[in-house]
Amino acid sequence: MSMSSKSHQVGRRDALRFAGVGLLATTAPIVGCRPEPSPLLAQARTDYSVADAPTSKPVCKLTHDNIEGPYYRAGAPERVDLAGSNAVGTRLVVQGCVMTKDCSRPLAGVELDVWQANHEGHYDNDGSMQREDAYLLRGKVRTDANGNYRIRTIVPGRYLNGKTYRPAHIHVKLRNEGVSDFTTQLYFPGDPYNKADPFIHPSLVMDVRRENSLLVARFDFVLSSA
Repeated sequence: MSMSSKSHQVGRRDALRFAGVGLLATTAPIVGCRPEPSPLLAQARTDYSVADAPTSKPVCKLTHDNIEGPYYRAGAPERVDLAGSNAVGTRLVVQGCVMTKDCSRPLAGVELDVWQANHEGHYDNDGSMQREDAYLLRGKVRTDANGNYRIRTIVPGRYLNGKTYRPAHIHVKLRNEGVSDFTTQLYFPGDPYNKADPFIHPSLVMDVRRENSLLVARFDFVLSSA
């Protein structure tokens, strides 16, 4: 993958542009998920109106896999907050649940190994940073008794992949007892590079809404085995 300072500047500008748009949820939560109230969002006033709410019936489909990419690192620490308080970028919460293949049962204790680029489109092991031991914007979380997960992070920047930019994305590797690792990527609605990307799958675009200065994304995983 080719990267340049110019590509990072363009990616950051576009990230701010699409992050500032009023993003709407596009699909309904999967039947069986029991999301718990988020203390982080309890005081947030949302501009997400009733008219914006999804009207389609929940659909149970297996989550589509996606490429791992070149920047995965094993051994990330267990933590909910991937970005920390000093990270630059638009704050983002990603939450949802993990279900069995027929969406009849939430899966507790599933590990989500998450990693992403920073707001300039750099990963901590792409040679652009000195502290490669810091595990920047990487972490592991586990689903709770109701299959729910939540991470706090920032909107990732973009970078050149050949002659075009990869859209903003978050990598996730899921692990469950007795099941092979499942790897995919999560994408953002309204990203101008979604249509041209050779790897994206439409079902991997998250539902995203704005709550004041915070973006809140939801994605529910359906695994083929449990």
